[in-house]
Amino acid sequence: MSLKKMNLPVEKADCKKLSVKCEEEEEGDIHPRCVHGPTVLFYYEDKGHQHGYYACSAHRDKKQCSFHVAVEDLTMKHLQRKYNDAAIIYRSTRQKFQDISPEENKHFCLSCNVPLISNDLDSHVGHDVKHNLSKRLLKNPTIFLPPLDNDKVQAQYFFDEKSLEFFENTLRDLKISKVICMGAPRLHAHLSNLWPNTIKSFLLDFDHRFYYFYNDQQFCWYNMCNNHFFDELQRQEFFKFLKCKSNERSLIFTDPPFGCRTELIGNTLQKLTRLYNKLNELPYQPLPIFWIFPYFSGHYLQQVLPSLQMCDYKINYTNHDSYTDVGKSARKQGSPVRLFTNVPLDLIKLPIQELYKYCSKCERYTALENRHCDKCKSCPSKNGSTYVHCNQCGLCVKPNYVHCQNCRRCTQSEGHNCIEYQSKQRCFICRRLGHIEPRCDLWQNKAICRIFPSHMVEYGRDKRSVITCLLCNGKGHNELHCEKRSLYLKESTFMGETQLCEYAKYKKCI
Repeated sequence: MSLKKMNLPVEKADCKKLSVKCEEEEEGDIHPRCVHGPTVLFYYEDKGHQHGYYACSAHRDKKQCSFHVAVEDLTMKHLQRKYNDAAIIYRSTRQKFQDISPEENKHFCLSCNVPLISNDLDSHVGHDVKHNLSKRLLKNPTIFLPPLDNDKVQAQYFFDEKSLEFFENTLRDLKISKVICMGAPRLHAHLSNLWPNTIKSFLLDFDHRFYYFYNDQQFCWYNMCNNHFFDELQRQEFFKFLKCKSNERSLIFTDPPFGCRTELIGNTLQKLTRLYNKLNELPYQPLPIFWIFPYFSGHYLQQVLPSLQMCDYKINYTNHDSYTDVGKSARKQGSPVRLFTNVPLDLIKLPIQELYKYCSKCERYTALENRHCDKCKSCPSKNGSTYVHCNQCGLCVKPNYVHCQNCRRCTQSEGHNCIEYQSKQRCFICRRLGHIEPRCDLWQNKAICRIFPSHMVEYGRDKRSVITCLLCNGKGHNELHCEKRSLYLKESTFMGETQLCEYAKYKKCI
C-alpha cells in the first residue's frame, strides 16, 4: 500500500515537520489499530519523496505504545489484529465494587489503581490504600485520586473552585442543559453534584479509573485523540445522551493535555458535532465548544477551528505550580490558561469582582489590565499584562518588547539576534516563513516596487518613528493590515490559514 494510492495531500515541508491524517470511516479509510484504537497516519516529505507511518494516536512515547508501522510495510495482518478487551475486566470489577454496602467497606489502592472491598485488603498490605471512601469521595473521585502527569497524553490538572463556579455560571447564562466533558473530570463531578441538577453531564475520559465510580449513563472510557470508545455498551449510552429534546441545549467542553496534537482533537470535535446532528436529525449546525488551552498556543487551535476566539478569563488549576494565581511559583500575570470558544464573546460574562471589566467599545468583557487601543480598535492583551501600541510596528505589543529597526518588529531585547530572529518570522507580504518584508522576493522583483521611492527599498535604513506600509506607502500600519492589500495580492483562506494565490493586479495598481 503506497501513499500515492491513498491520495494523500503532499505538503511542502522539511523532513522534521509531521502532518497527520486521522481515520475517516465515511471515506472507507481504515487505519490499523493499536490497543488504544485506530492509529494515526503521520506523513512528511523529504527530498521530494513522501514518507509515512502509522503510530498510536494517544502516545508519542514508544515506551507507552510501541505500535509503529511504515506505510510500505502495512499488511492485512496489521489491519485484522485484535486486542484483549480490558473493558470487560473493568466492568466486572466495578460491579463487585458498587454492589457493596455500606460505603465504609469500600477502599481504593492508589498503588495498583484498583477499587477494593474489605476482603481484598490483605493482598494490598504495604500499598498506598485510601480507606473507607465516603459518599463525597465516591461522587468526586478527583478529590483523592492522584492526577496523572504525562503532559503528552494523560496529564491531569484539576480546576479550582473559582474556575468551576465561572464555568457553571456561564453554562447557566447560555441556558446549556447538557455538557459533554471531554477530558474534564473535575467539571463533570462538579456538575453532577449540583442540586437541583439542571445541567446534565457526561464524561469522556482516557483515565480508566473513573470506570469504577460512574455508571454507563455518566462515563465512557474514551480516547479523544481518535474518537475511540473502548466499551460498546458505554458508547450506546453516550448516543442516547446526545439525543436532545427541542428545549435542550448541548455543549462540548474539552480540557485536553497541552501536548496533544490539536489536529486530532479538532477532528474529534468535528466528528462529535456531525454525530450530534445525525442523531437529532438536524441539518449541520455547529455545537458550542469550550476548549481549554494556554493563550500562547491558541494559534494552533485556530488553525484547526478558525471559529474559536479567546476569552480573557484566566483559568486556575489546583495541582499546577504556575497555572494558578496562588503560591510562590504563580506567574505575575496570572495563569496563562484560557477559554477558547465559538460562542460569541459578548455572551460570556466575566466576574467583575475578579478583576474583569466590560469594554463598551469591544462590546465584551475583558481583563482589567487589558486596556482598549483606539488605534488597533481592540483590547489586544493576551498574556495578562497591559500591551502598549508601537507606532513603528503599527500594532500593540508586550510592554517589555523593544522595536528593532532591522527586523521591523518588536521583540525581546535580551539575546536578540536579527539574522536568527528574521529566519523565524513570517513575511507580512507573502505570508511565507523565513524572511521579513524588505527581503521578500515578491516585493523586490515585481513591478510593485516601482511605485516607491528608492530609499524605502534599502533594508534596515528606515529610521522613521511611524511604520510605512511597503504595499500602499501609507503610514501607521504594516502590510498584513493594509486595507488596500487585496489590490496587490490575491489570497484564499481555508481552515483558518490564508495563502497567496497569485501576485494579483500590479499593472492596474501602477
